[in-house]
Amino acid sequence: MKHPSRAILKAIERNFHEVIRGRVALLHEPPANLKLPRLDETTPTTEDERAWFPVPGMCGGFAYWLDLTSEPPKLISESWCRVCEGSGERHEIDTAGSKLVAEGFV
Repeated sequence: MKHPSRAILKAIERNFHEVIRGRVALLHEPPANLKLPRLDETTPTTEDERAWFPVPGMCGGFAYWLDLTSEPPKLISESWCRVCEGSGERHEIDTAGSKLVAEGFV
């Protein structure tokens, strides 16, 4: 399985950043200097190798990995706040946008 082109990764990244901003804004005031994760050829492609993006003040963050078995390729993101029971959300993110596919865990 080959990594998507840079253009596809940028489109997925843009939609991932929207998910992050939306989730963080619901849980607390986002840090002004929050540097969002970048997707590239080193982005993990399995759940076992997933990347972790902690968000200061959120008591949690975002685990994510690329699913290259789907067409089009998509990013899977799981986010939660450890101190908010049931705050877990799982999104599938592609070039067209994001879709909430599970919630209420953690």
